[in-house]
Amino acid sequence: MRYLYIILIFIFSGIAATGQEIITGLQINPVIRAKFLESGTLGMKSFLQDTSAIGIPFYDDFTSPGIYPSPARWADRFGYVNDDYPVYPVDRGVLTMDAISDSGSMYSNAIAGPSTFIADHLTSRYIRLDSLFSPVPKPVTVADSIYLSFYYQPQGRGLAPLSVDSLVLEFLVRPAHDTITATDTLFIPDHWKHIWSAPGMSLDTFYLQNNKYFKRVMIPILDSALFYKNTFRFRFYNYVSLATSSQPSWQSNTDQWNIDDIYLNAGRTWYDTIRKSIRFVERAPSFLANMTALPNDQYANNPAGEMADSVQMLISNRDTVAHNSTYSYTVNEVEGSFTKSYSSTFNLTSYYQYDFPYTIRPPIPFLFPITAADSASYLIRHIIRDNTPGSVLGDTISSYQNFYNYYSYDDGTPEAGYGLKGAFAMLAYRFLLFKSPDTLRAVRIFFNPTLSEANQQFFYLVVWNDHNGKPGDTIYSNIEYVRYPDTINKFVTYHLTRPLRITSTFYVGVIQTTDDNLNIGFDKYDDAHQNIMYNVIGQWLTSSQTGSLLMRPVLGKPIPVGIPRLPAIPGRLLIYPNPATTGSITVEIPSTREYSGSNQLRIKLVNVYGQVVYSGMYSRTIHLADIPAGIYLVEVSGMTDGKSFNGKLIITK
Repeated sequence: MRYLYIILIFIFSGIAATGQEIITGLQINPVIRAKFLESGTLGMKSFLQDTSAIGIPFYDDFTSPGIYPSPARWADRFGYVNDDYPVYPVDRGVLTMDAISDSGSMYSNAIAGPSTFIADHLTSRYIRLDSLFSPVPKPVTVADSIYLSFYYQPQGRGLAPLSVDSLVLEFLVRPAHDTITATDTLFIPDHWKHIWSAPGMSLDTFYLQNNKYFKRVMIPILDSALFYKNTFRFRFYNYVSLATSSQPSWQSNTDQWNIDDIYLNAGRTWYDTIRKSIRFVERAPSFLANMTALPNDQYANNPAGEMADSVQMLISNRDTVAHNSTYSYTVNEVEGSFTKSYSSTFNLTSYYQYDFPYTIRPPIPFLFPITAADSASYLIRHIIRDNTPGSVLGDTISSYQNFYNYYSYDDGTPEAGYGLKGAFAMLAYRFLLFKSPDTLRAVRIFFNPTLSEANQQFFYLVVWNDHNGKPGDTIYSNIEYVRYPDTINKFVTYHLTRPLRITSTFYVGVIQTTDDNLNIGFDKYDDAHQNIMYNVIGQWLTSSQTGSLLMRPVLGKPIPVGIPRLPAIPGRLLIYPNPATTGSITVEIPSTREYSGSNQLRIKLVNVYGQVVYSGMYSRTIHLADIPAGIYLVEVSGMTDGKSFNGKLIITK
């Protein structure tokens, strides 16, 4: 099998020479999609019942639970509340706007570039800007000095908005209403006024221009005639241009914008930049040095080597002065008695002008217990508190450290997709055994759908041994098919056809059979690029893309196979055996229509260069003696009605 790959690489070197690794945006955001399917239209009711206005102050830092904006403040739910995409945010949690709707899928009006289209909206509820109610009720005047402020960032850990794209802020001038004329009743839509916008750019360019990762915008609201009403409303939206490609599998969502710390109130000035808070900036880290999860028995054979000696915690103090603070963490076994804790006091310096968060590195002076159990899980809580008497400033975040039957470098959530250009491009992911030998049972892979699900292709699932720090001999290979999970935000488990004995360092990965993007989930938060390797024309190279693949080898005891049959695909032929070697193949038509005779159908095989290598009247059986090894499109078409079916065939003589 190894020699077959070498031959195929040289045969198709003209195609593979253009191969490269490419990061694409998500076509489906699995986190949003899962929540949408859970709530559906019922979840929209709270957003549609926007009949009463709210007062000022209006504030949202997007730290409340959930992935949608809170209906207490917002009239729609098209943005994505998360801590995956921002880079050094004001504090943990932002609202991300891109080309994916509240259903988790691309907007129906999404079009390939260079044309732009309006995608996400973030629209406030009606706000009472006609009156102030504290300390005593009174009408609002210009002297009350009302400002709207917010922070924004292009790209973050996503893809950069292009210069033709933009983030836009508008104020509502007049709500939609009906007007009666002499002959009819007319509907007059909302009338909005453009207030502010920012052009698209990369995060690197944005930082060079501003010397900050998030930029604060302060907007005074001075036009009392237009805006001092009980129906004031503001909204953000973004213009998007999709990455252009002639192949549907490579067209992608782009143009992420992150918004944070939206604040509307009276009594403000240009210099009102202080909002006292002490918060964590990023999510809780893994307590392992190199992984996010390990099999329990693998950890037990190298606990000291796999435990991190410390963790990095980023903290923001947005006051103008330092605060004497206490940081602590607690570790508690979920189903056991193991517990550990740590605490330290320090002077938390000011971060209010947004330069860079304060960094501490609390030590981890212990090991998780070594047990004979198959698995273990630990709840870890991180706490930061201001020590000033009576102060309520502080924050708490938590995570789980899991030891099950798999390795992972990723956090389980993709921010992008990873693909290689070029048929027969190879991708390998390196893992190190501490207990050797062991048994590889399966590989879990997260495939994200591409446009029109064009990444549903055949691929080789491959395991290599190690040769001087790079993939060596192929020790396992089997043809597989890209499948999506039965439930959103889950991995598909590809069970090996036989238990595989592995030793020391091993690699799991894929070999493509087409030039299509397989679109493996890519976690841009946790970086393991030094363990990702790809091979296009015979040389293994280390990935240059910062992040980790959502690909997890499963080791140890046998696991339930329970693999569902491949889903039926409309218009797709059933071809078997596939891959084929010698002899013949069977081609079945998945059609409900009855044909009066096979003479109504023709069948042909087309190679990767578009050449027809076989053509004739349809027969369920095709002999392969005169057809060379390669990848083929098989097409069966009706001679009278033009109805056609197709499928892919791999021949490996």
